[in-house]
Amino acid sequence: MDFIKLPANSEKLLLELLQADNPVQMLGVRFEQASQRDDDELRGMLRELRERGYINVQWADNVPYYLTLNNSARTYKEQLAEYEDQKTVHFLQEKKVSPIIFISHRSTDKAIADMLLDFFSGTGIPRQTVFCSSLPGNDINEKISGEVKTALKKSVVNIAILSTDYYQSAYCLNEAGILWYQDDVPVIPIALPEINSSNMYGFLSNEYKLRRLDSDTDIPYIYDVVSEAVSAPRTKVGIITHESTKLKGRYADFLKTRESQKFEPPVILSSDRLEITTDDERIVLYYIIRNSVRKVSKDMVRTWLYTDEIFEVNIDNAFDLLSSVGGGSVVDDTLELGIDLFRKYSANAQSLLTGLKEYVDQHRRLASDMFMKLWNANTLDTITLLFICYIVDERIESFGDRWMAEGQIKNIQQWEIKHSLDSTLSSNYGTSLQFLIQNNLVHESSWTSYGNPREYSLYPSIRNLLFNCPKGIQEALQTIKDKHYQDQELPF
Repeated sequence: MDFIKLPANSEKLLLELLQADNPVQMLGVRFEQASQRDDDELRGMLRELRERGYINVQWADNVPYYLTLNNSARTYKEQLAEYEDQKTVHFLQEKKVSPIIFISHRSTDKAIADMLLDFFSGTGIPRQTVFCSSLPGNDINEKISGEVKTALKKSVVNIAILSTDYYQSAYCLNEAGILWYQDDVPVIPIALPEINSSNMYGFLSNEYKLRRLDSDTDIPYIYDVVSEAVSAPRTKVGIITHESTKLKGRYADFLKTRESQKFEPPVILSSDRLEITTDDERIVLYYIIRNSVRKVSKDMVRTWLYTDEIFEVNIDNAFDLLSSVGGGSVVDDTLELGIDLFRKYSANAQSLLTGLKEYVDQHRRLASDMFMKLWNANTLDTITLLFICYIVDERIESFGDRWMAEGQIKNIQQWEIKHSLDSTLSSNYGTSLQFLIQNNLVHESSWTSYGNPREYSLYPSIRNLLFNCPKGIQEALQTIKDKHYQDQELPF
């Protein structure tokens, strides 16, 4: 069977199984601690490893009880190394066989690309090595065509013809991002008169040195870089000088007929220039921009606020105000930003997120910090401390209220029996839960049909703290349990 590289998560699990002294025991712990989502993901990864022939696994009570690591699993690293080596060899061979000089430009600047093509051909660089990105249709939409992608993969040197039109094209800016990303391929930015180092922006910014086609030093530089990249035979100096003079003349004639261009880079939008005035709007907008979504429901925002422990945010107010700007709307508890406004925000995502995050941080209150504050101040009463003991021992993260409280109390009674404790906690469950609610250590996580909370869950930060309980807290909790130890009556 041909080797197929595993996805990152499945690969990580396989390596963990190989390193584990007892893989079945390790999986048992993982399943025990997993949320429903983590459980589904873990089962999917095990299924993939079994289908790929890396493991054999047998199940009992819906968890693995026997697992075999096949030889293909034990040699996975060696197979992966060989696979990566083959990919590298293939890449290098492809580059060597079909070198490409990639010219990125706006179709309106095609005349400049044609001049370069003639210059390269005249100096002995084969015309078939040059690829111009101004193919039919490539300058209309933002999506990079398959033919352009193929050429970019084979390019050994990239040239970008920068102009006002280039910077105003979403397609060209996307190409510029790819050129910037290819660290191993040199980029030569050739600028028309209106572009200079002070108004360059985006991926092709002033970190690159501009080259010009009316410069006696820049044209030889362009030739040297390109000819070396495609391993073209050296051409006589006289021919290069003649072709350079011809290129400069054509370029000068082109500028005479070209309308004068002025270029001002777009003003970068920052958070302090937004048409919003409340923290509610700023925080919800932060979520929208960070997740690159134009439509967002109240439930999505509410879940994020709980997960990130962000308080005092009026979602209704935020949706109402944001929908009043730029053609937005709210339908069925879902906010939809106007498309132009969303694109404006997305284009300035980095600068906006930096400013908006300050407001998010101002409303973040970690439950773990609140717990430690109460703990260090010795303000946790006996009942609450017993409740914490129960949470830590049983790794409980959700707590029933109303009619669901009865089931929770039964679980607590079983815990009390197991640890030979009196019934202090089970008799005062409601009081202990109210303490957690009042101190923002838990949040509503399930509701009745009338919208009343019927279940609460620990915030992530306090869950992580208690499930990985520091030794000092564990020892103090054990002391509390000892004080409530109750000898069990013997049956004789």
